[in-house]
Amino acid sequence: MKLIQRLIYFCSLYLFAAGGLDTAPVFAASPYVLNAGGFEADASVSWPIYVAQEKGFLAKEGIQLKAVRTDKAVMGLIAGSFDVINAEASTAILAAAQGANVIVTYALSERPSQYMVLSKGLITLSELEGKTIGIFQVPSVGQLFIKKHLQEKGVDLGKISFRRTGGSRERFTSLLTGQISATLLSTTYAFRSQQEGMKIITSPADWDVFPWTSIVFRKEWAEANSNIVVKYLRAIYRATLWLYDPVNLNDSLRTLTPLSGLDESTIQWSLKSSIENKIYNLNKPDPETYQLVSNWFLSEGILSKPFMAASIIDSKYYNQAVK
Repeated sequence: MKLIQRLIYFCSLYLFAAGGLDTAPVFAASPYVLNAGGFEADASVSWPIYVAQEKGFLAKEGIQLKAVRTDKAVMGLIAGSFDVINAEASTAILAAAQGANVIVTYALSERPSQYMVLSKGLITLSELEGKTIGIFQVPSVGQLFIKKHLQEKGVDLGKISFRRTGGSRERFTSLLTGQISATLLSTTYAFRSQQEGMKIITSPADWDVFPWTSIVFRKEWAEANSNIVVKYLRAIYRATLWLYDPVNLNDSLRTLTPLSGLDESTIQWSLKSSIENKIYNLNKPDPETYQLVSNWFLSEGILSKPFMAASIIDSKYYNQAVK
């Protein structure tokens, strides 16, 4: 129970609403059904996986993805309900530190797919002194990330207060109504805030390198199904290359708009911004960046003792997938 509570408590800004996701069309006679968890249709960081599914990259590898949106993805992985999950680096590190035998095989994003937005009338980060910043919860990875960024920009944290205001939708509303002066927003709500005349002060390209979202397996399952792991990563890698190709922009919009449930203008801005900010990663997971997260958590008291992040990074599957 302590493990479950701790993992939920420190998961980042965007927990996933429960519900199913339509699986891809079956192209192979007997595809391998891969059970996955932790997806969000309107979260741009998951779009390479949606493309891999909808454009046949997974089908070509003989895989049919059965994905579920859930806020309990890591618990489902540990319990064996899922074969693979999308999870923040923080979630994987905390799970492993508590004894879960999980491995990171790929980093979907090495930059937070988040935008820091100021309320109407504010222009610079320095103006946040004496103001309130809205976050998912106190404490949280999001709060720590904002604190680190503000410190680097010379903002006095002693003059900043944080308020728990919920998910992106709630934070957007609080920002719009002036209850908070700044917050982090997903791509979708960053676009809406800009339409409302609020200023985006920090985009993904401005953040430090940070392993934001990773592909995580149980170690025993991955070892027993190494061919499936390699094929899954290969499909996602190729789908990411496809997304980055300008020739496929219009096709990407046609593919992602109905899946996300958002209007085309929102998706167009979100996709263009995600590509320009290089949200999608093509490199193998870097143990050093994960170690920075681990060290950071230790300094903030989230981890009670040092944790060697390299113990959960396994690049051999990535190396086989992209060779």
